[in-house]
Amino acid sequence: MDASPLATAVPLVSAASADAAFVTCAVSAAVLVAVATAFSASGARQRLYRHRGLGCWLAGAWLAAAGTAVAAAWPGTWGQLVANLLLLAWPVLMLIGLRRFNARQPLPGNQRADLTVAAVAALACIAGALWADGRNDAAWIATLASVALHLYVAAPLVMGAQGSEGTPMQALGAALAVTAFVPGLGTLDLAAGNPMPARALASAIGVVVAAFVALTVMGERTERQLRESRRRLRVLANLDALTQVPNRRHFHELATRAIAADPAGSAVLLMFDIDHFKHINDRFGHAAGDRALCRVAASVQEQLRAPDVAGRHGGDEFVLLLRRANTRHAMGVAERIVAQVQAGMAADVDQPGPTVSLSFGMVQVGHGEALDDALRRADQALYEAKRQGRSRAVAAEGDEAHPVFGESQRLGLSSG
Repeated sequence: MDASPLATAVPLVSAASADAAFVTCAVSAAVLVAVATAFSASGARQRLYRHRGLGCWLAGAWLAAAGTAVAAAWPGTWGQLVANLLLLAWPVLMLIGLRRFNARQPLPGNQRADLTVAAVAALACIAGALWADGRNDAAWIATLASVALHLYVAAPLVMGAQGSEGTPMQALGAALAVTAFVPGLGTLDLAAGNPMPARALASAIGVVVAAFVALTVMGERTERQLRESRRRLRVLANLDALTQVPNRRHFHELATRAIAADPAGSAVLLMFDIDHFKHINDRFGHAAGDRALCRVAASVQEQLRAPDVAGRHGGDEFVLLLRRANTRHAMGVAERIVAQVQAGMAADVDQPGPTVSLSFGMVQVGHGEALDDALRRADQALYEAKRQGRSRAVAAEGDEAHPVFGESQRLGLSSG
């Protein structure tokens, strides 16, 4: 007597289901191996291994690939148990990696809680495989453990991510929340006790999203660090390393722009230096000379208005550009700078040094006069202040070929 058509169809359906499960798991494993390989190569090529958390992300990607490969190659009960345990690891490792990467803005929860939840889920799977009544019960337990674990990982990413790195992490959290329920699709196949194809597919989707998010947040951080490095290099290139005022080149840039922006003839240029600076270095040491330079620079920065420009012109020589001012105003600024420098040096009882005096030359920048021409005239006025005995300020008028020096004004105490 021939078998009924239904009896003949059942083994055929089961065989087709098994083949489909194998193909789904195998394809998912191939995708995950490709993603894990590309992720590892990208990290090495872009030198991303300095980022904390990358090791956890790579381990999670490779464990997910291993889990899907085991699900494809070992379809029995124990194969499913091993695959389940491997697939439970990757979401937790991704979360731990993000915690380490984003340590300055911690996500809700902590690493100990993550590991505890993962251990409970793993024990549930093991208990289901050992003691549950039949494969269907074991599959149900593994599915529920996977759903709970995915939702646990998704919650801090969705609720706790902030800043520029928050959006991709929130996207990862949303993807994990959605894929948490994909393994539940496997319950449609629980008659055969095989939810693994859906689990493998969910893991492939989740790991692809997680790898994209990890590379995105690392790329954004690297770009931000590069921008900050470039900013710092520009600052270092523009500032004198010792005194932290603009160096000669940067002073010229700033002063030229200021002169061009203001009404013609409205700026005063001052050039000054420390009297007998070589004697200070020879007698008290270069450390004392450096302290004197720093004290002068600090006093200059405190006395100038925000629009004014200061710079170290070289050695012990400084230059100032006072905007919308005249030489009378400049004399007052010179007096205040000298008074503050000498008071500060005298108050430094821990490191006593010499009395520091300054000599100034100043000129009103002429209509259409180039900065370099004004600097040469200010240098002539400074030389005249030195010739008259130092520790004084001299204003110059006229052109470079025929300078006219005004009466010098004595400033503070003489350094002797």
